[in-house]
Parts: sequence; C-alpha cells; structure tokens
Amino acid sequence: MKNTRNPSIESVATPRAVAIGVGLAVVVNIFSLSAHYHIGYSHLTFAHIDLGLLIPFFLGVLGPNIILRAARPSWALRNRELLFVFVLGWVGFMVPTWGMSNYLVGAMTTAEYFASPENQWRELFFPYLPDWVTLTNEQNANRNYHMGIPQNVPIPWTAWVVPVFWWMSFFVGLLATGLCFVILMRRQWANHERLSYPLAQTPVVLTETNNEAEAIFPSIMRNRMFITGAVTTFSIMLWNTAAYWTQWSSFPVDANHFINLELGQAFPAQVIRMNVLTLAFSYFVNIDVLFSVWVFQIINTLEQGFIARFGIASDSGTAVPGGLVAVQFVGGMIAFAIWGFWIARRHLRTVWKHVLGNDTNLDDEDEFISYRAALVTGACGLMYIVLWLYAAGMSFPVIFVFLSFLFLFYFALCRVVAESGLVFLDLPINAHQFTVAMLGSASLSPQNLTVLGVTNAFSRNWKTFTMIIPSHVARLKSVLGIRGGVLLFWAAITFAISAITAIAFTAYSGYRLGGASNYYADVAAGDPGFYSLVVTWMQNSTQITGSEVLFLLTGMGIVIGMIVARHYISWWPVSPIGFVVAAGGPVRNAFFPVFLAWLIKTILIRTGGIRLYNEVQPLMIGIMVGYVIGASIAILADILYFPGNIHELQFF
Repeated sequence: MKNTRNPSIESVATPRAVAIGVGLAVVVNIFSLSAHYHIGYSHLTFAHIDLGLLIPFFLGVLGPNIILRAARPSWALRNRELLFVFVLGWVGFMVPTWGMSNYLVGAMTTAEYFASPENQWRELFFPYLPDWVTLTNEQNANRNYHMGIPQNVPIPWTAWVVPVFWWMSFFVGLLATGLCFVILMRRQWANHERLSYPLAQTPVVLTETNNEAEAIFPSIMRNRMFITGAVTTFSIMLWNTAAYWTQWSSFPVDANHFINLELGQAFPAQVIRMNVLTLAFSYFVNIDVLFSVWVFQIINTLEQGFIARFGIASDSGTAVPGGLVAVQFVGGMIAFAIWGFWIARRHLRTVWKHVLGNDTNLDDEDEFISYRAALVTGACGLMYIVLWLYAAGMSFPVIFVFLSFLFLFYFALCRVVAESGLVFLDLPINAHQFTVAMLGSASLSPQNLTVLGVTNAFSRNWKTFTMIIPSHVARLKSVLGIRGGVLLFWAAITFAISAITAIAFTAYSGYRLGGASNYYADVAAGDPGFYSLVVTWMQNSTQITGSEVLFLLTGMGIVIGMIVARHYISWWPVSPIGFVVAAGGPVRNAFFPVFLAWLIKTILIRTGGIRLYNEVQPLMIGIMVGYVIGASIAILADILYFPGNIHELQFF
C-alpha cells in the first residue's frame, strides 16, 4: 500500500468529496434497504465489502468520474478524493440491514406486535422490558408500522424519538469503545505484526492512477488481465440474466446453484456453491490462511460425523448453536483473542507510558486522535454502555461477563479480518447467548434474561461494525494523507446521517409501503424479534455442560499449539485462523470458492513464483468489477420484469 504523507488536506476532504461521499452513504443505505425489504435480495450487504456498496460506488461515482475525466478533466475527482468518497461510503455501509438496522429495528418493534396469549410474552418478560428501548403502541405506532397506513394518515414519528434516541446513544458509546480498541491496536497490527489489511487494498487499487493528469481510467483498468476478467465475468452475468427469459442453462455462479456432498448418514452435508466476490477477494488472502479455512471445514465435517457415530451428544443448544464441535472452535477464537492481547502487551505498556507523559518512541500523530484522547473516549463510552445496561435492568456482575465476551469476540474477528481479508466472515457466536450458557439461565433473574435478549440488537451483529470497518478506515488514513481528526470527523458525520437514514427509511417503508409484516419474516430471520429466545431461557434451565467445557478447553489448546508451531517451525503450513472461524455458517458456505482460490494461488506460485501471482491480480479485480456491473443489470431486470420472483445472486 503506497504511503503518501503530508499532502494538502484540501486535496482530499474537499467540499465536493465530502458531499459525494455522504451522498454515496445515503444511497448505499436506501439501495440496500430497498433491495432487502421490497425486492427480496437478502445478501447484498452480508459481506464486509458487498454489492450494496460496490454497485452504487461503481455506477454512481467511479463510472461517472471516468466520463468526467474524458469530457471535463478539471471537474473529475482526483485519486485520493475518490478514495475518500469510497471510505465514507464504506462507513455508511456499516449501517443497513445486516450491519445494524435489522437487529436494531427488530429489538425496538417486534415484542409489542408479536406478543399474544399463546406465547405469553406479556406475562413472562414484558414486566422487565424497558419501555424506552421499544416502540410502544401509543398512537397505534407499532401496529401501524407492521400493517401500514393510508397516505392521508400521518406517520407517528414522535413515537420513534425516545427509543431511537436511547439506542443511538448506546451505539455512540459502543462505537467510542470500539474506536479506542482500533486506535490502541493499529500500530501494533500495522507496524509490529505487519498485518496487511487485504480488504483495504481493493479500494486503493480501484482508484489509483499513475498519470492522473492524462489518464482517463484507473491504472488497473488499462491492464489486459483486468479487461479479460471483467469482460468474461460480465458476459457470464449477461448470459445468466438472459436465461431468465430464454430458459438457457446458466452458469452456476448464483445462489440457486449448489451441490450437497454427503459422506454418510451421520455426517453433515458440505455445500459446494460458487460465490464470485468470495473467490475474487480470497485470491488476495495468504495461502496458509486459505488452506486452513477449507481444511478445517473438512475436519469439522469428519469430527461431527464421528461424534454422532459414537453416540456422543453433539448438539446441546446451550453454549453455541452447532454442538460440541462448534464449541471447540469458539474456544479457539477465545484463545486467539487472548493471544492477540498478550503479544501486544509491550506495545500497550508503551502506550500507557506515553499517556502518562513519559518519554517513548511513540508518535500518535498517525492516529485518529491521540492515545490519551482515545483512552478517555473509550473509558467514557464503556462507562456509558455499562450504565445504560444497568438502567435497562442488567446487574453489574452480568454486565461485566457479557461485555467481556462481547469485546473479546469483536476483537478476535477484527484481528482475523485485518490479517486475512476474508470478506465473508461473521461472528460465529453471540455474546448474549454465550453469557447465558456460561452463567446458567437458572441462576439469572428474569430481568437479566430479558435485557440479555434485548442486546441481540448489537451482540448478534455479524459484521462487528464497531471495529472491522473502522480499523480498515484507520489503515487507509496514511494512504489518504489526511489528518486523523478530519477523517474521524467526517466518518462520524457520515455514520450519524446513515443511521438516521436507515431508521427513517425503515419506518417509512413500514407505514407507507405495505407494512413491515409483509417482509419482516426475512428481516428477523424467521424469528419475530428473537424474543422467543428469552422465553426459552426462562422456561428451560440452560447452562454449559461438562462435555462442552472439555471441548472448549480443547479448542483453546489446539489454537495455542498452532500459534506456537507457527512461531517456532518455519515450514508450518496451517494458520490458526481457519480453526478460529470454522464455526461460522458463511465460512462453511465459502468452502468451494476458498478452495478454488487456494488451488489457483498454489499452482501460480509453484509454476511462476510471486511474479506470476502478481500478474494475475488484475484478473481477479476484473472478475470482481465485471460481476458487480453484471449484477446491477440482473437486479434491474428483476425489478422491471420479475417483481416478487427475484433471482438471488449470491449466498453467504
């Protein structure tokens, strides 16, 4: 990644770049939410860089900018302006659907609407549910949101003010705490551990131009390998789109083409499914990480099958959905996170000395804000979310355990993505469920269980939005050549506007566009507000079992062993990352494209070395660009000709 230090700030965060970047974030939110709620595409925002971001950026920013460079060069955005626009759009991409809004709106709205005499929610947990975090039925606000209202009836916006305010204040505290982690660990990861942040490389490559004064297209788009990849993939997508009408045999690159491989009755099926974005991004992942990802999925299948064959209970449904093998992998994730803090201990000690005013070799001018300001911000954010949870009804001991697991899981996934660039990763375990499993539901009061259920609004956040994207934005700061405070300011403004846009559009959709009940089964993943989990905890004694503890400790030991082997054995071929993320469903679904990327990289490196691998990189970027442009045409065809019967493009 090229480092361009000390350029003028005006050449990056220009008024036009800020306006376009914030506008891109708004469009990303409206496009993603519309596609998800009203068209039916549920996987445009699942990955950390996905179609919900790339389609608006390519068609609304990068493409028009290329045209401007040809027609009016002085009007076109410069390289770093273009990258800055992408960064703000990426920040906005943290919010819609699987980023934040699905979980948040579900927590606010579904308890009141889905409560019934049959499920006994009002008797079981409504007495402990804070009314300031949910949308009540005052002015029929909740019922009308789910059922819709006529155009002549005003939308009850005032009913949303209280829950949205308190939830937004909570997310500000959560983001402040995550920002503290990002700032404190950036130098450790970038300079000491030399993590490559592969996902941050993609926007740099897409916006970089060697001869900015004369070139119309970004440098990579003038490469023959890029053109080959883009034209080929675009042609495949056009063929598949035409097959909507002609019934031609389509290329198996969409969500509907897959094969289930089964080894036997007791063994779980391994899905073989292509995902073009996963393949393209995986090409830039280290080969040992790719190898470990697909190998541990095979081990996952074999271990589950053998456990079932021997009659060992493998699905207790307590600590981790998925049984003993999944518990083992989560144990590895916990060990990986603890190890991450352990190897950073010297850096963190130096940071503390720097904060106290002692002489150190640290320079925090490269950070968003100073280390002292980061610690104060993080401490204030943490204190606020603790008090918020306590006010909601959670006791301090439970808050301590819950937040410890939450930030441990967040930290582990952020560290994995920074090193690997696996674009499809999600949280394999939810902190609130793990907290109940470790403490035991019988030992927790109904009030604690209720608030733990409400925390699904953020603890089930698959994209870990408080750390992963902010950490990559921090990494791109040096490429942008912009002061950290300026970048942080505009990123914060963009996030706030995006959050308001997402919630307002979601509310508007419910009231004016047919009622949320028409699409909310998909939004809530089939569970009306996940509050049924609270009832399960209250009515069933749930606690981690002895066998789960054994598998948890075994997983921790395996990861520690791999870390030690990787440190002392130079030829050690297996990264612990594959074990750490193996419990996640998207990892299992990504088996084939990850294996294919590993196979391609292995063949290229062994036949032509690093030189040949580098020469093929533009081909993979071209494949991604061609797929995105082709996907936009496929979506347009669905909107115009197949409303209500769309063709899902990808699955994670």
